[in-house]
Amino acid sequence: LLLMAPTASAWATHVELAHEALPQPLQDAGPLWLEALPDSIVLLRLNRGVPECVRAAARSGEFCTVVQEPGAATAWVPRRVLSKTSDLVRNDGAEEVEPGTSWCALRVGSPAQTLPGAAGNLCGILAQASVKARLLSAFGAEVILVPETSLPAAAAALLSQGHGIRPVLRVSKPVPWEAAKTPASDPALAKRLAGVWSLVQREEPLGTIVEEYTEGDGPLRMQVSSGLFVELRIPEHEGEEAEASFGGRCQTVADNGHVRCTQLRAIDFQPPSLEAPRFQVTLSDASIEVVGHQASEYRELWARLGSSNDVVALELQSEVDSDAQEDSEARYGVWIFIGKRFARIVGPPRGSGLVAGSCCSTLSHLRRLQDASQVSQELHDRYEAIFGAVEEPGLLQTRKIAWQPKKADSVFFNASDRSSGKIIVGKDSVVYDAPGGRRETWKIVEWTFNPFAPPPGREDSPAPSHATSIAPESEDAPATSVAEEEEEEEEA
Repeated sequence: LLLMAPTASAWATHVELAHEALPQPLQDAGPLWLEALPDSIVLLRLNRGVPECVRAAARSGEFCTVVQEPGAATAWVPRRVLSKTSDLVRNDGAEEVEPGTSWCALRVGSPAQTLPGAAGNLCGILAQASVKARLLSAFGAEVILVPETSLPAAAAALLSQGHGIRPVLRVSKPVPWEAAKTPASDPALAKRLAGVWSLVQREEPLGTIVEEYTEGDGPLRMQVSSGLFVELRIPEHEGEEAEASFGGRCQTVADNGHVRCTQLRAIDFQPPSLEAPRFQVTLSDASIEVVGHQASEYRELWARLGSSNDVVALELQSEVDSDAQEDSEARYGVWIFIGKRFARIVGPPRGSGLVAGSCCSTLSHLRRLQDASQVSQELHDRYEAIFGAVEEPGLLQTRKIAWQPKKADSVFFNASDRSSGKIIVGKDSVVYDAPGGRRETWKIVEWTFNPFAPPPGREDSPAPSHATSIAPESEDAPATSVAEEEEEEEEA
């Protein structure tokens, strides 16, 4: 991109035109899509013509803008193309206008999708948020430059007005997500939050009930003491926008007498937020109350569904397809077993792909801003969420499955039936050869029992029915079925 401004006499004409009243106000272009370019941009003052580094950047197709104003010339170029500061000043007569300041270029849609002057409205939004911004425009293309230190604030302001921006990793603060690699949770609190939880009620804003479940049929959260969790929000009927499952790691700390949680959502069926969701929790043995803030303040009440010391937590390490080719677009996954229930979620990690790499208010909003067919294809091809039951060790049955409600209550894995796949448990990992030839390798995070291996002598037994008895936890305890366990919890 190369901009050359008119001569001084022409500038005078432009100033006169600028003082004339517009025939009509600028039209509202509606929600716009912005893309943050990856390079850090620097603003140079050119005292002796255009330096060679700027010319080279323009020839190679880099982001490059030269503006000739009366008595001065400036250039916007990627910081990485510059020579040393001393060489730049001595050899080229160029210097940074604001030494040390790096900018991010936000490209506004495309000329075919954007009304002329639409970027001016965006600059107005940024000004109200006290974010300094520069606007460049040429040949129908518009670019807004924002200091990198103000980028998260700029993105938040634009999102609040219904616009969309990507990639999320470029415009959000990295600190909370880097902390996921070294969790700083309170072990005692994290243990109390571990278990299976069912959503009973949600208010948003406070006092207005927007979700209520009295039969235990609402969203389900499974969390282990290490902080790994899966929250399943799988609708009973097909509906893309209603799929809202997510998973990752939850950090729990005590803060001035309160319990505060931060959810680092590595996978999300909805577009990611700029900030990691945070909320305050009130704990009891049978329930938790959550109070947080998203679009408005909300409150949730969750009920505990039983308890068990049988826990398995796995993180997806790699996938290899049937041709022994490692997936070029790696996915992340969490697979949790607690007692006789399991939850599994797999998908592109935050910052990867169309859905996980884009910031906007909702999935339906993303479909309006981007190619809806591409969004749908990525969701169906790359995202998985399953809630199921361990009917007996070695037999896993699905209860709910994202995108495919008709496949509920089907066999997910049967150790006695090779057509359902094969699972090998190692010292530190679990290898799952899925039907169709895909191989998944899962890292063992927590392991107190083996849900994949049938009891000795049952390897060749026929597949049990839904009410097949589950081995009791002790010799004196009677065997129970999954159906019987759930009936007991409903009566409780």
